[in-house]
Amino acid sequence: MSNFVAQHVTRSHVIHVPAAVDHAFPLFEPLGEKYWAHGWNPEMLYPASGVAEVGTVFTTQHAGEPAKIWTIIAYEREQAHVTYVNVLPHAYTSRIDVRCEPDGAEVTSVCVTYTLTALTPHGNEYIERFTGEHHYQAYISSWETAIGYYLLHGHMFPRTEG
Repeated sequence: MSNFVAQHVTRSHVIHVPAAVDHAFPLFEPLGEKYWAHGWNPEMLYPASGVAEVGTVFTTQHAGEPAKIWTIIAYEREQAHVTYVNVLPHAYTSRIDVRCEPDGAEVTSVCVTYTLTALTPHGNEYIERFTGEHHYQAYISSWETAIGYYLLHGHMFPRTEG
């Protein structure tokens, strides 16, 4: 019997996007994120068109890691809500819930909730780093900056070298 004890952590943070909900919400769909997130390049498996719906499956790949497998498990366009589950084999699973709500005529309040469960000791280490309250808030706040820049300029925020 293994002595491994999986960490299971949930963190939420709210950001504000300078657009109405009907313009902001699509930026949180698999293909919409490509407009503002550096390195985000999903390989759409089902449906191949990339349409966001319950059951959509895709993968993402980051340097030095195996492919991460994603599935949309909840999708409500009218309510501006999407939930993803992803698995990084031999590390962790994540459930990512994104809920958009109007916050004035041209501002959207977006609540992003990550729930992570480790699959291995390596996953425990990652979760400990990622879910530290300061790191998580800074990570999600960077989305606000990147999305705001995209909406204002029509292209991705320039990468900074360093």
